[in-house]
Amino acid sequence: MSFVLKTRNDGSLSLVLPVWFRLLFLFIVILLSAGIFVSGFGVHGQWIPILIIIICIAGALYEEKWNFNGAEKNIEYIFGIMVINKKTIYKFQDIENFFISGEIHSEKEGKFNRLRKKMLKFSLILKSGKVMDIDISTGKTTNEELINRAKKITNYCEIQLVENS
Repeated sequence: MSFVLKTRNDGSLSLVLPVWFRLLFLFIVILLSAGIFVSGFGVHGQWIPILIIIICIAGALYEEKWNFNGAEKNIEYIFGIMVINKKTIYKFQDIENFFISGEIHSEKEGKFNRLRKKMLKFSLILKSGKVMDIDISTGKTTNEELINRAKKITNYCEIQLVENS
């Protein structure tokens, strides 16, 4: 699952989970709830679907996003359940560079090599040496999308992008 890059009203960029991520969990909740409702509430053994419903509700409320704010010269990383989440802020001045690593597909690869999943990472490297993975993708088309998102973000932040394949 890849993030979606959005431009916010103030011109900053956000890398967020796609809408279908939440819709999938909500669909499962509705499906299981309908099953419980149809079979009756007094039946024993319904604790498993109820537990799955609770987990899916938590999945639907999960958020993970990266906000790139050029005006404030910082990057916010937010993750957790919508109301109970953790926010970490990275100042542009503390960032060494952005980094793309992993295997990038080429058109000249043999059939066997194309069947293997290849992973590409877009990371943030701090001057302290700490590496934060921002986005990870597998597959040729998602790798190209990740590279395009990475270039838009690094151009916006005016921070160097280093590519290492």
